[in-house]
Amino acid sequence: MSSEIRSAFDVYDAETIDRFKRDGWWHDVHSSELLAHHAANRPDATAVVAGDDRITWSELHDRVTGVATALAGLGLEPGECIGIQLPNSVDLVVSYLAAQCAGLIPLTMMTIYREDDVIYMLGKCRARAYIYPSDSTGFDFATLAAKALDAVDSLEFVLPARSASGERSVQSLAATPADHDALAAGRQGPDSVSRVGFTSGTTSRPKGVLHTHNTDLVTPFAMADEFGLDENSTLWMPSPMAHVTGLLYGIYLPLVTGAKIVAQDKWDPREALQLINKERVAFTVSATPFIVAMLQQTDLLESLDLSSFRYFVSGGARIPTAVVERAKERIGCDLLRVFGMSEGPICTLVRPDDDWAKHASTDGRPFAGAQVKVVDPEDRSRTLPHGEIGEYATRGPNRFLGYLHEPEQTAECTDAEGWFYSGDLVQTDSDDFVVYVDRMKDIVNRGGIKISALEVENLLAAHEAIAAAAIIPVSDDRLGEIACAVVLLHAGETLTLEEIGRFLEERGVTKQKWPERLVIRAELPMTSTGKVQKNMLRAELDPDWQVVA
Repeated sequence: MSSEIRSAFDVYDAETIDRFKRDGWWHDVHSSELLAHHAANRPDATAVVAGDDRITWSELHDRVTGVATALAGLGLEPGECIGIQLPNSVDLVVSYLAAQCAGLIPLTMMTIYREDDVIYMLGKCRARAYIYPSDSTGFDFATLAAKALDAVDSLEFVLPARSASGERSVQSLAATPADHDALAAGRQGPDSVSRVGFTSGTTSRPKGVLHTHNTDLVTPFAMADEFGLDENSTLWMPSPMAHVTGLLYGIYLPLVTGAKIVAQDKWDPREALQLINKERVAFTVSATPFIVAMLQQTDLLESLDLSSFRYFVSGGARIPTAVVERAKERIGCDLLRVFGMSEGPICTLVRPDDDWAKHASTDGRPFAGAQVKVVDPEDRSRTLPHGEIGEYATRGPNRFLGYLHEPEQTAECTDAEGWFYSGDLVQTDSDDFVVYVDRMKDIVNRGGIKISALEVENLLAAHEAIAAAAIIPVSDDRLGEIACAVVLLHAGETLTLEEIGRFLEERGVTKQKWPERLVIRAELPMTSTGKVQKNMLRAELDPDWQVVA
């Protein structure tokens, strides 16, 4: 991959690394060692359930080591990158673990990515191989693979997950006799870069986030301890396992615990509830909209046995108190908020035994060895007291090593003391619980009065005519910036700026927070993880604003 960052020793001093290991946060274990342990001790226990596929730990180990041996046999060298773009499936788990078993660095990409993103990411990582879906969504991934092979100089091999025509595929490579000695010799240490994943790209071109086994496994181990998860638990993952949440808690958490993972590919709330009932699911980390949709399936909630489902850990959006209460009342699970990002997954967590008022009003306390502080965005050396809004900063054992081939961007958001400055606005309460406010660039600075875009978006979401809304700051000669509401309407609805004003006035919203411009759109540009690409909207709507790539 030819990155300027190859291991934790390129970022941390030896004393810090020793401390992380001495304190028990870095476990110095490799995914292939965890897999081999479960295959030896629980060979016939189910490891992965995905659609009609069910695979035991022994079968998973055999497929992984076979594919890993075959990849090495193609001439792929330890430390090189392999792109993997697969849906939630046994094939994804096999491909990912096989890449690491062979000493390769997997780049995981969700299946919603198309030519521009795939070629950019493969090229950025200088990938030598690319694994793509055989059929999946009806999109022609084989043609995309051919285009990538032509466009990315480093790319030599493209492999479908499965093939009915006899061509080389992950499925066919799984039958390769494993060369365990060669695989052990090529295995990268737990302090070496072990994967790259790209950010959502809400403010610029996506950046490649570098992690090691040691940084990645911090939170899965801590989650297992916090929630009492073990080999008798059943986990469920509806989020894409090619993205950070799905990867950590759909692949790594099962490896840490020995638990069965139930992988759901295409989101369907009714299927989700049926899977929980059938497979006796206990735990997931996923997105808030999923449980909101589940709570709307009244007939299934009444007819299915969901008593096994204890915890739905969720981040990425504020959770209304009513949703937390309904989850407990209708399903019986605790809906717990977390705060984290690709660069530092789950830095704060609301624990089940925390005061009930904290569950819906905060994003939790520091978790898994993470340290948190709130700083003045204009002077990061100044830490702000409880209650003041500032930039969120974190450091600790699960922090990423840096951005791939982006030393300047890495330097902009990190410092010599190990702090990562996220660009998120938060505040802490007197008990050190973190409350997320907004992205710094989602603040509208109206004549010196700072307005949270998220706050106004949440207000507009209650309007019966609005299906979705994004608040964008646009330039104004008098005030500097004003808020522009970009909205999608429900079918047959109409809306005017005056009607929005009346709606917000009826709810007692300060007039300075009202949008002063309205744009009605048929669609909103979205990132792969479902976030509105506000940089694209602002570039389109505000000619005075320049996007810095």
